[in-house]
Amino acid sequence: MKTILVFTDNTKAAEHAVRFALIIAQSVKANILLAVTCKVKNSSTKMALASGTENVVEEDKWNYMLEDPIGIHDGDDFRPELTEIDVSGNDEDQLIHLINQDHTWMMIKGMPAYTPTDTRPLNLNCILNRVQCPLLLVPETWKLKSLERVTYLADLRYCRINILRFLEELASPFKAAVSVVNLAAKGLPHMADDYALSIFNDEVGYNAPYARLLFNNIKERNLEAAIDVIINSFGSDLLTIVNHRFHFEEILGRYITDELPAYLTIPLFIFPY
Repeated sequence: MKTILVFTDNTKAAEHAVRFALIIAQSVKANILLAVTCKVKNSSTKMALASGTENVVEEDKWNYMLEDPIGIHDGDDFRPELTEIDVSGNDEDQLIHLINQDHTWMMIKGMPAYTPTDTRPLNLNCILNRVQCPLLLVPETWKLKSLERVTYLADLRYCRINILRFLEELASPFKAAVSVVNLAAKGLPHMADDYALSIFNDEVGYNAPYARLLFNNIKERNLEAAIDVIINSFGSDLLTIVNHRFHFEEILGRYITDELPAYLTIPLFIFPY
């Protein structure tokens, strides 16, 4: 059974991310581990968890979240098991050990519209550098919906088949398209359309066959403008990049911070290098 780990600090952004995690978990048949990074003050929950211990989440606490918020899974009887673990006293080494020992399939974190001042900051860069699973950053302002188009932004010359296969596994239960958008890495020339399409068909599509695999070749040096096209013209619901490679620093800078760029209005999926 797959495990989706969700970092939660009891903020609205975190709750929003948990809701999206539940949509994904019900689709791919996964369970959810809620990693509480900040203890709740004046909480009404009956659970008193010591650091590093875990317990199944109480029905009355999370039951309302198990009700599908967008009505996409009518008739599906699978209910993800939610387990909560208090990691507020854990350092990054302990978190990394937890993620790796459980063979976590995916990590998810909500991204607030404004940087919070009263929550524990997570060193996401340290964590992502030392785990094998990808990290999904969900903007608090993004409206929950079923996935329809998952996009992998890459220089086609360095497109990773293992990432495409993961995205296909995620997209398939939603009957969503997986789109490869070729955008030349900084300092490299753009690829001609015919040449790019032939490389996509011969190398990428052949090795990662998927009924709804799409391809676009963008010749745009302004990354913000390119992402605007990906979101608003192509209708992408999720953007995928690779940690510390190619377009990562153009989008996020050298490090993942507590906020996403304002122009990035959809979830950002970051795969380990």
